[in-house]
Amino acid sequence: MLTKNSGMRAFSLCFLILMIAISMFAEQELATLVYPPFKHTWGIHKGTEAKLDMLLDNATDFENPQCLAVTRLEAWDNPKTGKDDDELTAYGVNTGRNQIIYNISMYKLALYGEKGSGEGQFNNPLGIAADPKGDVFVCDFGNGRMVHLFNDGDGLEWQSSFGEDILEEPYDVAITEADTIFVTDRARGTIEVFDYSGKHLKTIENLVAPTSIDVDHKNVSNSRYAARFIMVAEGNGTQLSKLTYDGIQLNSADLNDITANKGKFTYIALDYYDNLWVTDSIACNIHKFDYKLNYITSFGEYGENDGQFDHPTGIAIWRRFGQTVVAESKSAQYMWLGSDILSLNTENTVNRDGEPRLKIDMFLADRSYITIDILKDDEPVRELYFKKRQGQGNRILWWDLRNDDGRRVTPGVYTMKFTIEPTYSSYTYFSKTLTKQIEVE
Repeated sequence: MLTKNSGMRAFSLCFLILMIAISMFAEQELATLVYPPFKHTWGIHKGTEAKLDMLLDNATDFENPQCLAVTRLEAWDNPKTGKDDDELTAYGVNTGRNQIIYNISMYKLALYGEKGSGEGQFNNPLGIAADPKGDVFVCDFGNGRMVHLFNDGDGLEWQSSFGEDILEEPYDVAITEADTIFVTDRARGTIEVFDYSGKHLKTIENLVAPTSIDVDHKNVSNSRYAARFIMVAEGNGTQLSKLTYDGIQLNSADLNDITANKGKFTYIALDYYDNLWVTDSIACNIHKFDYKLNYITSFGEYGENDGQFDHPTGIAIWRRFGQTVVAESKSAQYMWLGSDILSLNTENTVNRDGEPRLKIDMFLADRSYITIDILKDDEPVRELYFKKRQGQGNRILWWDLRNDDGRRVTPGVYTMKFTIEPTYSSYTYFSKTLTKQIEVE
C-alpha cells in the first residue's frame, strides 16, 4: 500500500511550486486523478499568475511553461523522522522567460536563469530532470546543449554545459540516478546517452522527431518493477514507443488509435507501477497507458474548473505517493493519482459442474481495493469481497449465488454495491460507490 496517513504537508508543494491560488471545493468522489482533501492542502490545488506575483514580488510571469521535475531532496531530509518524506522539491521550466522556477524551502520560491548562451543562461529551455542528490539537468534547446545544475538545499548553482558538439535540438531529458542521462534530440532523430560528467556514452538512432522521454531502472527512486526500458514520444507527439536501452522497440501506441479529434502527446511521466501518463496540449486532457502501452483512459477536458486543463504541457509524478504536478498555459495543478471503475457488467452463467454463478466483469483504471456487498430489499445477503486488492485493467470476479451462511439464495432481484478505493496517498481519503441491479434466476 502506498500511503501516508500523517504528516503529509502537500499544501507546501502546492503553495510553493504550483504558485497556487486558494480554491474551495466540495468533497470529491474517486476518479483517475483527484485533488487532495482540504485538510492536506487547505483547499489549495491550482496556481495562478496572481499567486506567482505575490510569491516572487512580480519578478516573472508564466510564459510558455514546459517540462516539470519533482524529487525528494536529500539535503532537506531529517533521517530521524518520516514526517517530512513527502516534502518535495519541484522545478518548472518557464521557457518563454528562459528560467527555472523552483522552491528553495517549503515556503519560498526562487528563479534561475536568463536569456543568453553563457553560464547561468538559457535559450528556449524545454526538458528538465532532477535527482535526490541535487543534480539537475536542463535541455537548453536553443543553444543546442545540456546544462548541469546542482541544488545543495539552498539553491541552484551552475556546474557545467555539455553536448554542444553532438546535440542539435535537445528536447527532453530523463535520468536513472545511476550516473546516466538520456536526451532526446528532435532534429537528429536520436536519443543521446551521457554520464553525469557530460561524457557521451552512445547514440540510439532511427527515431522520428523524438520529444518527451522517461526511463525506468533499478536506481530510479520508488519504482515498483525497476525494469530497464525507455518511454519516448515520437513523430512530434503522434506516437509513443517503449524501447530497450539498446533502442529495440518493445511496444508502441498511436495517437489516432485513442482519439478521433486532434491531439498531441506533449510530455510524459511514469508512475510507481510504470504506467505512463501523457499530457495532451491540444485535446487538453491527460492520457494513461499501462507499462506495455495499452491504453487505459483519458482524464479531463478544456477549461479552468476542477477536472479541466488549459493546454497542459509538463507533468511530473513523485512515484512513492502518487503526487502529481501538471503545468498549464498560465497556471499549474497539484493532484493525486486515484483510480476508477471504467466499465462494469454482470452475467448469469454456470461453472464446470453446472452450478449457477454470477460473472462480474469490470475494468479498473488502476490497482484498487474492491468491496462488494450484495443486498436484497436493502438487507445484507453476502459480503462477497472486502477491500480485495485487484490489478489494473479487465478483472473478472465470481459470486456462487450463496449468502453469508453458505446457503443458495432464492431467485429474484438483488442489488450489488461496489466500493472502489485507490492504493496511493489517496487511499482512505477517496472512494467511489456504485450499485447494480441483478436478477438471480
